[in-house]
Amino acid sequence: MTQLFFPSCNFTAANPEASRRLGALMARYMDEAGCCRVDPLRYPAGAEAIYLCQACRATLEQRAPGQFRLRNLFDWLLTRDDFDWPDYGGLTVTVQDCWRDREHPEIHEAVRGCLRRMNVKVAEMAENRENSVFCGNIHFEPRRVENLLLLEQTPLERLTPEQLSLLFAEQAEKYPCPDVVTYCNRCTAGVSLSGQNAIHLARLITGTY
Repeated sequence: MTQLFFPSCNFTAANPEASRRLGALMARYMDEAGCCRVDPLRYPAGAEAIYLCQACRATLEQRAPGQFRLRNLFDWLLTRDDFDWPDYGGLTVTVQDCWRDREHPEIHEAVRGCLRRMNVKVAEMAENRENSVFCGNIHFEPRRVENLLLLEQTPLERLTPEQLSLLFAEQAEKYPCPDVVTYCNRCTAGVSLSGQNAIHLARLITGTY
């Protein structure tokens, strides 16, 4: 079965060294696809698309419905017996689950599975997994009715950075510890604005933290 890695342009822009290392890692297993928004997507039907970013997943679903078998990178990595996981010596973190993954319990489990492989402990917050209401500035939320209503009520994309910082500071009060692991580009930005130490999971995996 053809497998393709979609690396996330936003992650690459924010984390160039981690993206470079991740690309080198994935090149051992599969080809890297182009940008999900502009790539012609001329791949065999039924190819497995390994994605890092929730926006990539939504874009592929919209641009090529049914063409790919979509699989989250962290879920896929746990199947590799030959991957050399870094060891973080019992580091304790909070996990910020993404609102866009509320219907993906396999991703919730995969994220925590990856952290266990790296000897990272999780201090869980109550408002997480399928109960998460957080996705940073939610620019790339799927166009569901509930999300459109929220955007009308709280148009975060129109707020100043200072206003966003105040808003996200409320979220920071929910974190059991200040080191917060994210796996969404927008969540990462939002956690950073809250004043906490946002750590994208891919940075831990690539040893760039």
